[in-house]
Amino acid sequence: MTHVGRAVVFLAALHASGVARAEDFASMVRDLNAMQNLMAVGNSAARDRAAKQFDLIDMAIETVEPEGWRDERNVRAAIVYLLCGGAAARLREIHEAQFVGGELAGLLGASVEYADGREGGIPKALMEMNARDLPPVVGGHLALVQGGALIGVDNARATALFDLARLLMPGSLVEEAALRREIAILDPVRETGKLAMLAGRYIAKYAASPYAQNFWEAFRRATVEEKTIVDRPGPFEPLVDKAPTTLRLSFYLALARGALQSGKFDPARKAIDKAAVSATTPAAQKRIDAYRSILVALTEERGGEDLRALEQKRLEKEDAELVALASSVVSRLSARVEPEPRADEAPYEMAETVRRALAQSDELLKRSARP
Repeated sequence: MTHVGRAVVFLAALHASGVARAEDFASMVRDLNAMQNLMAVGNSAARDRAAKQFDLIDMAIETVEPEGWRDERNVRAAIVYLLCGGAAARLREIHEAQFVGGELAGLLGASVEYADGREGGIPKALMEMNARDLPPVVGGHLALVQGGALIGVDNARATALFDLARLLMPGSLVEEAALRREIAILDPVRETGKLAMLAGRYIAKYAASPYAQNFWEAFRRATVEEKTIVDRPGPFEPLVDKAPTTLRLSFYLALARGALQSGKFDPARKAIDKAAVSATTPAAQKRIDAYRSILVALTEERGGEDLRALEQKRLEKEDAELVALASSVVSRLSARVEPEPRADEAPYEMAETVRRALAQSDELLKRSARP
């Protein structure tokens, strides 16, 4: 198809999309960013429009005359388009034809290379660019891409770049993505406060994002799998209470399990009660019943009666193992001759013994499960 023919098709596409007039290239990219920002806060219509806008922008590249690439607005727009997911083929032709000169030529070339081989990593030339020296929208997209490339390689530097991306583009899809990625790599033990702060920002601003499920999974890993929420639940519980029902259930079941393993019986009881609110299936209720039985066995004189009544074969593996561990602890403690408690002693006088026994049993279980 000739240059003129492509332009005609492009204009027809614009007309069919409901756009009253053909906008300039830079404005189209700006509109794409605006659609993506609306998408980040849950606007599903904007998500559909953004997908179509990528195609329209790709076609619009053909309509920019060579002298149009002397306008830095168009070059910056092309770089943003590439960094936020645009196709590289037509802009590679522009770059190779040397229509773009000056300092932006190198950044455009590196962005083309990145977009052309996005799955293969990020070009060295793009990593060497300083996002702070660029206009906020360009710099924000660049910092996000650079930070993503450093995940697992240099998490400290990646975190700094995600912070910069959020600073340059607040209230945008760039900030939404930077928050998700930073939360996933923060050290939940050393950076508990920052983790809670970033998660709070995400929930307040981007809970309706189409990518929110990814956030909740990263948050669950950081808090539950790392046991951060067990050791310091205070900053996280208000956030957990805003999670979707199924995730809220998994959070509190994990919190209850961790608290039981640590001998923290009051937190375990509270977590079980909160999990019960979200237990809408027989399987969930069975887990709650199992945890309540473990709690009773470890804190009340009737010992393991409730544990023995459980149908252990029908429990999930991890819960059956926890019941077995609790049964073992109760049996060992019951075999000991303990002095009669004094009236002024705390109700959980055996808690420390239980904690030690559970910890020892759990460590043995972990070692046996290693490949």
